[in-house]
Amino acid sequence: MFCVIQKLFNKRTDPYGAYKELVTYSDSYTINGKAHTKYRFHYGGERFERHIRDAYKIMIHKSYREAGKVKKKQWVICTMGYYSLLDSWPGDCIISSVLEEKLTEMGIDEGQLWEMVYKKLDPLIERVKAEFIVTEEYQTKQRHKQLIAEYQQRKKEFDSEYGSDTYEYCYDLYGELQNPAYLKELEDALRQRQQYQESSYQRHSNSNYGYEEFENFFNGSYSKANRSNYTDDEKVKLKKMFRYLTKTFHPDVTKDDGEMMKLINKLKDDWEI
Repeated sequence: MFCVIQKLFNKRTDPYGAYKELVTYSDSYTINGKAHTKYRFHYGGERFERHIRDAYKIMIHKSYREAGKVKKKQWVICTMGYYSLLDSWPGDCIISSVLEEKLTEMGIDEGQLWEMVYKKLDPLIERVKAEFIVTEEYQTKQRHKQLIAEYQQRKKEFDSEYGSDTYEYCYDLYGELQNPAYLKELEDALRQRQQYQESSYQRHSNSNYGYEEFENFFNGSYSKANRSNYTDDEKVKLKKMFRYLTKTFHPDVTKDDGEMMKLINKLKDDWEI
C-alpha cells in the first residue's frame, strides 16, 4: 500500500489571493451625548491574482493477489489546489465520516494514512513554498503581518499603562496620533492616580494603624487559625486588616497579575468577615 499524487489542471484560478492593502478607518459613536472614535483597520482593496491552476489528487494504491492474479485497488483521499498546499492540509479537504469509511476499507488507522501521504506530499509542499515566497503576494502578506504585530505590541504596552482598550482611541495602525485631546485626558488621569497612590502610601507609612495585626498576619497566626474561631472583636480587627491589604495590594496599585488579591480574598473567606 502506497500513496500516489496525480497532477491535474483546474479550469478556474484560485480567487482567494491575499489582499493588497491594510485599510485604516475611523469608527465613531455616541454614548450619553459624548462622541467617541476608534481608529481601526481591515484588509481591503484588490486581491492578488493567482495564475497557477495546478491541483493534486491524493490517492492510496494497493496491489494484491487473488486467485493467482495481481489486482489493484485505489482510494481517492482528496484533491488539493496548488495554493491550498500553503495553508491547508489534506484533512481539511475530506469529510471526516467519508475518511473513516475509507480507513475501514483500507484496514489502516489515520496515523498510518497520513504517514504514507506526507512521504509524497512533503517534497511537493516544500517546492510550492519555495516558489511562493518570491512572489509579490507573499512579500506584501509578510509586511502586513509585521505591521499588525508592531501595532499589537504598542497597543499592549499602552493599554497596560493607561487602561484596557484605550490605544485605539488615540492612535491608528501606523502609530500616528489621531486624538491628542483624548491622549491628554488619559495622561492627566494617570498622573492623578499616581499622585493619589503616592499620598495614600505616605498616609499609611506615617500611621501606626494596623501594625500589630499586619505583623501577626505575616507571621501566620491568623492565617493558620481554624475557621469560626474568631471573636467579634477580632473580626472587627480582621476587617480593618482586609481593607488595608486591599488598598495596598490592589492590582491598580501594584500593577501585578492580581495573584495577591486572590490570596487576600481567600483569607477574607477563611476569616468569615
